[in-house]
Amino acid sequence: MADFSNGWLYEAGIGENRALRLENGALVQIRVERPDGSARAGAIVDATFSRQWVAGKSGIVTLPDGQEALLQPLPKKLTEGAPVRVEIVRAALTERGGQVKRAKAQPADSDRPLCDGPDILAEINAIGLPVKQVHAHEDDVFALHGWHEAVEQAESGRIDFDGGCLLVSLAPAMTVIDVDGPLAPPELAKRAAKQIALALVRFDIAGNIGVDFPTLEAKPERTAVAAIFDDYMTVNCERTAINGFGFMQIVSRKLRPSVPEIMQANRSTNAALKLLRQAERDRGAGAMRLEVHPAVANKLQPFMLEELAKRTGRSVSVEPRGGISIDGGSIG
Repeated sequence: MADFSNGWLYEAGIGENRALRLENGALVQIRVERPDGSARAGAIVDATFSRQWVAGKSGIVTLPDGQEALLQPLPKKLTEGAPVRVEIVRAALTERGGQVKRAKAQPADSDRPLCDGPDILAEINAIGLPVKQVHAHEDDVFALHGWHEAVEQAESGRIDFDGGCLLVSLAPAMTVIDVDGPLAPPELAKRAAKQIALALVRFDIAGNIGVDFPTLEAKPERTAVAAIFDDYMTVNCERTAINGFGFMQIVSRKLRPSVPEIMQANRSTNAALKLLRQAERDRGAGAMRLEVHPAVANKLQPFMLEELAKRTGRSVSVEPRGGISIDGGSIG
């Protein structure tokens, strides 16, 4: 593994699959997937038309798993209860607090074969870079390459850099990035522009994005800041110019939840999956006991515990304890 410095590392975890992309040995991107049976982008499924949403323009369809999706454009003469073949163009999103935003779909030709959308492993394999699968009995190469630090940034929404920080806020309509720091506005904005471009790639942030730079009164300063962003942005997107108030909007195609959207949706779920990852690497013997906050215990589903027992060869039990913090679970 020491000579693997360019490409993807992939880990099939319990309840969560993870990928980390290296470029010259440095972490440049992470991906997180929590399989829940929901349709992924690229899936072709037979749905049922439920009702119109915007008359003549969009409607709601029910997918085979019972979830709803927003269908646009709306085929003509589609009646309530009629079958319709659709392609999922954006997976469902879970917002902070647990509210689910419907998946988006578009009509698909009836002769297109039904298929699942690609999972994270299929997606990174399709990119064409080397992919190395890692396992729990090996060294934790994810940790060695900055996985935990990147996840902490995604969970907190705070990204520190030399001279300032980015604050990433998830709003229903867009992801908003605020730039803060003690430097003079032109210098702060220039440093931030690079970090914003890197962060959008690192955390798979797409869709509508608003950036609040410090106010830059001179147009040449704003142009220079935007040029730095362009130099470091490696994902296809469109952006506006930076206006006199320091605001820039970025738009790119959104296929799935970003890493911050996943990591900020439910803190107890994060803690449960993190503890499972630690438990899978535990080198102890005999029965394993997970002592956790009750909210975390509720997220440790039976299939997860069964898989942990299978992978470790140890019996597993869970002990909820109210005196433990959400993130303070332990393995005994």
